[in-house]
Amino acid sequence: MNQLTTEQEIFQSIDGGMIQDLAQREKMLANFMAPQKLTLRLGAQVMLIKNSDEMLVNGSMGKILRFADPAVYGTPDDPESVMAGAGVIGAASSTTVGGGAAKKTQNAAAVGVKRYPVVEFDLHNGIKRRMLIMPEIWKVELPSGEVQVSRTQVYISI
Repeated sequence: MNQLTTEQEIFQSIDGGMIQDLAQREKMLANFMAPQKLTLRLGAQVMLIKNSDEMLVNGSMGKILRFADPAVYGTPDDPESVMAGAGVIGAASSTTVGGGAAKKTQNAAAVGVKRYPVVEFDLHNGIKRRMLIMPEIWKVELPSGEVQVSRTQVYISI
């Protein structure tokens, strides 16, 4: 990925939990697959680090096609979507994404809209599937339900 010079987005995790001892907290957080800081670029090959459904599982490989605003992804308002009308975050498609809306996408980023990666996965049966990758939560909790540590991060890795 270091050789890519394409557009990039940085995803900083949100860490939480009741443990106050910083050393213990960091040790527990280090056991999560999700990194504290994740830098992604268009065209980067990525891997899911958590099951999404029965077809997209931990270890599934894909390529980042673009970064999208989850509020409009897959709708007619999504400037780069060929899935207009789908209206479902994580909707699948086996067609190719068209271009032509990069300026609008860049403007959305300029006004503070957080965009997330749209990844195209090659499934074992030869079908391509696209999915908007949103943050997930990893946590360690006591039997009482008290959360010791948690990390919220997009569930892909480079």
